[in-house]
Amino acid sequence: MAESAKTQTVLRFSAPGPVASALSLTSLPIPKPAPGHALIRVHASAINPSDEKNVHGAFPQTTFSAYGRIPGRDFAGTVVSGPEQYIGKSVWGTGGQNGFEQDGSHAEYVTVDENYLSVMAMPSNLSFPQAASCGVGFLTASMMVEKAAPKEGEYVLILGSSGAVGTACKQLLKLAGAVPVETSRKSGSGSINITEELPSQIASATGGKGIVAVIDTVGETTLFKKSLEALSSEGRYIIITAAKSPGMLFTFNALAFYRSNLSMHGINTLPVSFLQAVQQLAKLKKGFEDGVLTPPASIDEVDLQDEKAVIAAYEKVGAGTKAKQVIVNKNA
Repeated sequence: MAESAKTQTVLRFSAPGPVASALSLTSLPIPKPAPGHALIRVHASAINPSDEKNVHGAFPQTTFSAYGRIPGRDFAGTVVSGPEQYIGKSVWGTGGQNGFEQDGSHAEYVTVDENYLSVMAMPSNLSFPQAASCGVGFLTASMMVEKAAPKEGEYVLILGSSGAVGTACKQLLKLAGAVPVETSRKSGSGSINITEELPSQIASATGGKGIVAVIDTVGETTLFKKSLEALSSEGRYIIITAAKSPGMLFTFNALAFYRSNLSMHGINTLPVSFLQAVQQLAKLKKGFEDGVLTPPASIDEVDLQDEKAVIAAYEKVGAGTKAKQVIVNKNA
């Protein structure tokens, strides 16, 4: 988009509903930053499951202005107005109320508090689509690993270890000196076969040390029960998803739970402020630049100007695609 342009292309919805009918591309004025705010030209923005669910009405906190709401939580771009020392700098961001109570990143521009720019520098070795693809996944994973709190050399079982959050958890656990124990639905893959009994497999994988935490990104009731029972004494169970059962309920043996001094923690990134989220990303920047942390291996890019392709990408996310769907602004 030319610097003199007055409008931008955005994706918006005015009321909850199916993605194909609720979402549409439209032209709106480029946001005018409030005093003390900077304007970011968005080069890439990821579509997360929470974005797709937001369009469907899963989050009652979402509000709508006269023109609707622009969804999107993750982005990467360049500073085009604000403090002089940041003009032209590459930045990334995630979290806060973007897409819920204020307009999000599925647009050509976003505004941020200029005081946050000091912690928003993007890893120098990542492309804009790569940087945009990391936000919510790594924010969630870092919160889960912090709650798991493993010491160096301790083992952590990851349910859903091949998914976006699970893969990020593996990297962050290794960065912390812990040992991730991966899972799969078949034998011979070098990981725990979750369709079989767990205790003997865990004992073999950990050299008899056991697991100090379970990171659950799946929410299957049978697997929940098996994994909870496999935890070592004083172990932590960390979960980010509702149970896949009527009423979204898990059941467990409370007597065994408290006698083993176990604890359970739910992780929700929605209450995390934008500042807290970008501060968390800032902690991970060096890990990306050192190659210890890596963005999703599979990224599908779609052009912001192609409404059909963007809606199809949203639908892929809703269907559970493994490839990260990233909207790119080819006019940037």
